[in-house]
Amino acid sequence: MELLLAAIRYNDGKFPRNELHEIIERKEEAIPYLLQIMNGLKEDYTKVIDRPARMDFIYSYYLLAQFQVKELFPIMIDILSQPSDICENIFGDAITEDIGRILASVFNGDIKSLMSLIENTEANEYARGQALISLVILVFNGQLSREFVMDYFKQLLNDKLTDTSYYFNAEIACCCNDLYPEEVYGDIRRLYDKRIIEAFVIGMDSIDTTLRRTKEDVLQSNQQDYRFQLITDTIKELQGWACFHQDRYHPSENSFSKIESSRDYREPKRNPAIKIEKIGRNDPCTCGSGKKYKKCCGK
Repeated sequence: MELLLAAIRYNDGKFPRNELHEIIERKEEAIPYLLQIMNGLKEDYTKVIDRPARMDFIYSYYLLAQFQVKELFPIMIDILSQPSDICENIFGDAITEDIGRILASVFNGDIKSLMSLIENTEANEYARGQALISLVILVFNGQLSREFVMDYFKQLLNDKLTDTSYYFNAEIACCCNDLYPEEVYGDIRRLYDKRIIEAFVIGMDSIDTTLRRTKEDVLQSNQQDYRFQLITDTIKELQGWACFHQDRYHPSENSFSKIESSRDYREPKRNPAIKIEKIGRNDPCTCGSGKKYKKCCGK
């Protein structure tokens, strides 16, 4: 197993399908090694960013999520709770690639830890946003009630909304919208009235559009949406990442985004650039600068 994991330690531009398949076949043997990689990341993240092509920790948390290994949950919470710049150094563009789905897939019932990450204003705002998304996924997968999560979102929009991250505020609104925002409509409207929300991430018109549909229709549709599914196939999840298709895409050295230039490799994303109502940190900035959102208005 050590040799197998060493073979996927760094990205050489080729997707390691055969190696990942063998690791999946040897699941029980692999789990302790995968957890060791993640614990090593938690204890000393500098070992991960010594070379930008380091990939084994990404394979590890996807595989552990596929295996639904609950021991990963507190490790991920600790890593994602690191100061914002450290979290950015560790994950790069992968911070918005399925982290919410990873958390939901290995959720161990410790809701307080998840809420602590969400409310940690020192943590990376995208990590906090992914923790919010994990709550939505847990609702759609029957592990949390919609009423419980919507009540928590209402608290965030009122008593617990103390930070000034307009992006994070917009992510709360998006998650409320995913679960049908009837109870929090006035609270969301207040964010727009106070201008403390990124209106081009999600507009008030999107909230209104959702409420013109029935709750049953919205919830049923979203429950079937790829964005809210648990991780079940690591190979399918990762095979389309741009770093494995350099001939069609030339990302920055720390980019792990999914490729967008070929339908064969394209997977649905939470933040597709073609949707104005929700913009991702790696999408083109809507101001027209030509830069990514995170490097422009999203700073």
